[in-house]
Amino acid sequence: MNQCTKKILTLSTLIVAGMHIINEYTDACISPMTSSKNEKIFNWKDLHISYSEKGNCNRPALLLIHNLSPSSSKEEWCHIDDALANHFHIFTLDLPGCGKSSKPNITYINYMYVEFLKDFIQKVIGKKTNVCASAYSSAFTFMTARIYPEIIDKMIIINPTPLEKLYAPVSKKGKYKQNILNVPVLGTFIYNCLVSKSSITDTYKYKFYYNEDNISDQVIEMAYYNAHFGHSSGKYLLGSILANYTNINIIHALSKIENDIYLISNGSNNKKTCDDYKKYNENISSIYLSHCRLLPQLEIPETIIEKICNICSIK
Repeated sequence: MNQCTKKILTLSTLIVAGMHIINEYTDACISPMTSSKNEKIFNWKDLHISYSEKGNCNRPALLLIHNLSPSSSKEEWCHIDDALANHFHIFTLDLPGCGKSSKPNITYINYMYVEFLKDFIQKVIGKKTNVCASAYSSAFTFMTARIYPEIIDKMIIINPTPLEKLYAPVSKKGKYKQNILNVPVLGTFIYNCLVSKSSITDTYKYKFYYNEDNISDQVIEMAYYNAHFGHSSGKYLLGSILANYTNINIIHALSKIENDIYLISNGSNNKKTCDDYKKYNENISSIYLSHCRLLPQLEIPETIIEKICNICSIK
C-alpha cells in the first residue's frame, strides 16, 4: 500500500468517525419530552403507534391527522385538541415514521397510510369518524375516503397539497436521495443536517408561519424532538418522501368521493389549489383564512376551532 493510499484511507476513516461522533452527540442532546396522561399505544403490524384520546365517547368522533413529515407529530394539534374535546370525542396520533411512533427502515408508501388509517378508525375509534388532516396527509386521507367511505363522515383538509405535486412519479433522482439517506453513518449525518434546529426554525419561519413572532421555542423544540426521536430513524420517511413514494394521483378518487369535503386554506397562496380540487368534486367547500401559512392550527388556533365546530354544526 503506497503512502497516498494510506493517507486517503486514514482521512476517510477520520471523516466517518467524525460523522459518527456528531450523530451520537445529536442523539444524546435531544431533550426528553414528557408523555401526556392521555397517551396510548395502538399495535399495528408490529409497529407501536402513539395516540391520544380526549373527550366524551358519546360525542361525535374527530380524528386529527398531522402533516406527513419527520418533524411532525400529534403535538401539531396541541393548541386546539383540549377545546375541541368539549364538543367531540377527539383522537390525535403520531403517524408511522413520525413522533413517538415506530420508525422502521422501510419504504413508506401512500397505500400503507390508507390501510393504517382504516385500521385505526375501525379498531381504535370504532365508529364513523370526522377527519381533519393537515397538508401532505391530505392525499392518503382522500384515498381512504374513496376506498372505505363507510368509516369517514365529514372531511376537513387544512392546506391540501397541490394536485400536480401529488402525481409526481417516483424518480431516479429521488431514489438516489433515498439510497443516500439509508446509508448508516453518512445518511444519518446528512439527515441530521437537513433537520437541524436552525433548518427547522427556518422552515417554520418561511413556510409554516405567517408571523415569525408567533413561533414559540416549545414548538421548535418539539419539532426537533420529533425529527430525531428513535435515533434519527425519521430519515427513512424523509427518503420515501423525497423519492415521491408517498405521492399518489388522487384525481380519479377525488371525483368519486361522496363525503362532504371542506378545504381550509391560507387564501393568498392556496386559492388556486382549492380551485383545482373543486373542479373534480362538487361536494367541496372552501374556507379562506388570512395571516397564516401551512399550519394555522398552531398559529391561529381559535380560528381553526371555530371553523371545525361550524363545519360539524357544533354550537
